[in-house]
Amino acid sequence: MLRHITCVGDAEQCETQCQFPERCVYSKCFETPVPDDSPMLRGQPYAPHPFILEPPRTGKLDYAPGDTFTCNLTLVGDAINLLPWMVFTFDQIGKRRIGLRDKRGQCQLDTVESLSADSSQTIYTAGTEMLTDDGLILRLDDVMQATPYTADEIELEFLTPTSIKVDGKWTSRLTFEHLIRNLLRRIRFLSYFHCGEDLEVDAPALIKAAGSVTHHLHLNWLRKDRYSYRAEKSVPMGGFIGKARFIGELEPFLPFIYLGEYLHIGHHTAFGFGQYCIN
Repeated sequence: MLRHITCVGDAEQCETQCQFPERCVYSKCFETPVPDDSPMLRGQPYAPHPFILEPPRTGKLDYAPGDTFTCNLTLVGDAINLLPWMVFTFDQIGKRRIGLRDKRGQCQLDTVESLSADSSQTIYTAGTEMLTDDGLILRLDDVMQATPYTADEIELEFLTPTSIKVDGKWTSRLTFEHLIRNLLRRIRFLSYFHCGEDLEVDAPALIKAAGSVTHHLHLNWLRKDRYSYRAEKSVPMGGFIGKARFIGELEPFLPFIYLGEYLHIGHHTAFGFGQYCIN
């Protein structure tokens, strides 16, 4: 839907090569180009998506007239400027019908609330159909102020399937080193490609130090396939859910763990995978 309402080029050519990758809203979100001279992800076609969509976690699959549901959307860096397009896209999705092909229904975008670490602000209502504010921008300092600065034990609960590869294979045997390695990679890529700056951190030293933190796992693998309307086929997806407790000198890692609550971790984060909370 986003591509449909924002594409300024030839739709057929868009399937193979975007004519305006630096200006195209769809390209910035779904096909962020990696510059030829980039020191990161060189040889890869696209950078990580600058958004995270969290579907409602109610388990409810059928909705009757009058029912409501809520989903969360996180925009990263420059993508924050695309908020009006995102709101309009959700509005159009509801009007065009959503759901399975034989059970699609219409819905109305009722409200949009901008969330900070400890407050909310309504920036859109169906009554006005106007975006009244740019919303609240969450920064690292805001995250740190809302959480404790020190800890020697922490428990993470993985709420949605989390897909992490170790040595090229999916795993549910998560170590603290795996966690930090993936968080650092994700935060660094998002910072570089969407915030215009590299992450100033000694990653090798942090990863080495992470090896001394012990873990206790209660994780289960969950398969969650999705249907791709573009490819017209089912796409196998899966990941682990459950709880993981880590014990050790955790203070140097806390900023990244706290950011991970908002940015998720692993693969398929645009579909809500890799969401965890700190207990």
